[in-house]
Amino acid sequence: MKRLFAFTILLVTSSVSFSQNTDSKRILFLGNSVFCSRGGLFHAFEGFCKEAGLDYQAVSQWDKPADPHGVEFLDYGRIPLSLPEIAADRRIHALIRSGPFDFVILDGRRAGYLLPDSVDLPDDRGKSIPYQKNLQALELLHRTIVGSGAQTVLYMHPGTQSPSDYKHHVAQIYKRFQADLSKMEVDGKQHQVTLVPAMMLWLDALKKYGIEGWYADRNHGNGLARYASGCMLYTYLTGMDPRQSQFKKLEVLSRSWEDIPEYKDLAASEQDARWIKKQVWFYYSTGP
Repeated sequence: MKRLFAFTILLVTSSVSFSQNTDSKRILFLGNSVFCSRGGLFHAFEGFCKEAGLDYQAVSQWDKPADPHGVEFLDYGRIPLSLPEIAADRRIHALIRSGPFDFVILDGRRAGYLLPDSVDLPDDRGKSIPYQKNLQALELLHRTIVGSGAQTVLYMHPGTQSPSDYKHHVAQIYKRFQADLSKMEVDGKQHQVTLVPAMMLWLDALKKYGIEGWYADRNHGNGLARYASGCMLYTYLTGMDPRQSQFKKLEVLSRSWEDIPEYKDLAASEQDARWIKKQVWFYYSTGP
């Protein structure tokens, strides 16, 4: 059976015990290269889970090339760039319902679509989309996710190398999305929405490592950055303390999404792994 991977909205503040997470979980990730390619994080996420004895099946929407963690939708074309476009695509809603999935993860796509015109972006922003219109799109997706039996998770996209000033505005928008979606009732009941604040973690990392030590190219993180995002996703979905994990393996991928043999044994240093896991646990344990 084809297995798929996804994420989207809510900061979990309560600890989840190990016994609650031993069952197999399936995750659908509605994203492009942030999931795979040079910005991908599935290797690290699955590595953390496996090291903890958890069966979390993180598989993407595509089964080609041979690596099942592909980038785009098989037979869907490229996933849309804005939330209203995603929500308007009936095939995406059908994919969510096809599960069963335990989590469906969304991101806001390009930051320029989320920010108002008054925010001065350093490059081509794309078309600014009003907050309410983006929220309505998320509400449609959230309704479908909840109806399918899954939980909505919002992944706060780390974004490009661009100056960090506007990223704090984006983070506030994500938090507002989470709050508004958590108030929404589906069948007369409110449903938990989890926010994974990867953008904030990356901003911390840039102060420590700099752009060249964290980004592989203008848009995607290097192996250490993907490790950090995978660690954060692992922590927010399982409730497990990453500081207890010995997993340190890094993945360096080519643009064709194939492993590079000479880097097959690459691992994060003890110092880097410790700093990342400490930062992730700080965010998780202190709440929004």
